[in-house]
Amino acid sequence: MSAPTSTLNSPAVPPLTLLLIPGFMCDASLWQAMLPALSAIAPVRFADINEGGSIEAMAVRIAATLPERCVLIGFSLGGYVARRVAYLAPDKLAGLVLLNTSARASTAQELSRNQQQISMSQLYPFKGQTLTALKRALHPDRTDDAALLAHLQAMSLNLGKEVFLRQLGLVRHDGHAELAQITCPGLVISSRNDQMRAIEEAGKLTNGLPDSKLHILEDCGHMSPLEQPEIVCQLLRDWLQSKLA
Repeated sequence: MSAPTSTLNSPAVPPLTLLLIPGFMCDASLWQAMLPALSAIAPVRFADINEGGSIEAMAVRIAATLPERCVLIGFSLGGYVARRVAYLAPDKLAGLVLLNTSARASTAQELSRNQQQISMSQLYPFKGQTLTALKRALHPDRTDDAALLAHLQAMSLNLGKEVFLRQLGLVRHDGHAELAQITCPGLVISSRNDQMRAIEEAGKLTNGLPDSKLHILEDCGHMSPLEQPEIVCQLLRDWLQSKLA
């Protein structure tokens, strides 16, 4: 897949950069299947959420290094960070893409469960995420996909115990009230078979953002950049051409 960059990177405006923000216990390899197609659209940069004890701290760190004109692409937990970056640095944003994410707050049950897991994890060597957790991130028909499961676990092991505990301890605050102030074009992508984020949450994101479009991926679980990379890239390319060309 290729796309002419001349329409998106005109000499009259600063060049466009795609800034990719991964999700919980994901590293830059999350995007590996998408990278050739994304690089054909515009230069790509990677952000990480490996440092910082809060979503706010992560967003502040990323906002301080934003290129002059960029499209933020945030996946899952990275979507929470991307929304906050867009709120903090609206003058740098040409667009915001939110994949399999939400603006809802952590529930008391989720926070309690995470704290219990943190307490248990501190007692033992880190061996990555549980197989149950990894399978829940995939479409029900892909839970025995050895290659996908190995990729997810490799990212987890690469980031390690310190990052795992830090990200597990993050509190997600409700962000719906801020959506109206994010005025750049937005693309929200959800998955029909996502067991971690509901389509209704994506709908609330889309309704709250002043200029946004929702697309629902069929036959896809939570890990859309790995499960449906070609379709996600095509959606992104078409959206960029319609909004920024």
